[in-house]
Amino acid sequence: MAMSIAVAAVVGTRLAVKIGNKAVVATGLAMFGLALWWISTVSASSPYIVLVGQMIMGGGGLGLITAPATEAIMGAVSLEKAGVGSAVNDATRLFGAALGVAVLGSIASSLYRSQLGADLPPGLPQDAIEAARSSVGGALVAAQSLPQADSGLANSLSAAATGAFLHSLEGSLRVAGSVALAGAVLAAAFLPSRPRVPGAPKPVEDEPQPAARRRRWMPTPARVAVLTPQRTTASPSSDKVKA
Repeated sequence: MAMSIAVAAVVGTRLAVKIGNKAVVATGLAMFGLALWWISTVSASSPYIVLVGQMIMGGGGLGLITAPATEAIMGAVSLEKAGVGSAVNDATRLFGAALGVAVLGSIASSLYRSQLGADLPPGLPQDAIEAARSSVGGALVAAQSLPQADSGLANSLSAAATGAFLHSLEGSLRVAGSVALAGAVLAAAFLPSRPRVPGAPKPVEDEPQPAARRRRWMPTPARVAVLTPQRTTASPSSDKVKA
């Protein structure tokens, strides 16, 4: 599974550049959700090759999600708030992991106890019953600790614990798979395909300049007359005065 995650992470990064984050994240979540539903169908007699295929499919879905989802989160914040975006990304990932373990663990434990209570064979000692209800490991240890004369009872206890564990695994995985498929639908509907580059400056449009600023200074005829030196001519009356 780790190898499939690593390979899918590289492939997902390249696909996100070509087709966008929306398609890659939605596909990865859908793959992961379907893989969880597939894993929920395992039984005690399932061959190992089936488990390998399930792990590869689930790891491939996770690998496709990781890089594009991180890019989508970081692309939603400006360059100045990149540290805040990274912290939110890490915090939500850790919170989701802890919450998922708690919720799915509670569902699995509840399903295990209810199924085991219906399948426990009669005649078991009280300490064996308490150990079996605590966990499937406790049930198997309690079955081995029974006397040799009660081998049939031990086998019944082991079978009941194994069946209850598979029942709890089936229910919890189907819940997780449904959540992943719902996430795929939400990603396809609302996740931006191309995030905005953090800190990218907006294009500046040329502001319209007033007409008075755009017009160049042009000399008018009146200004030309003022600036042009005038030639003075002597009048006849002035000549007579001099004479």
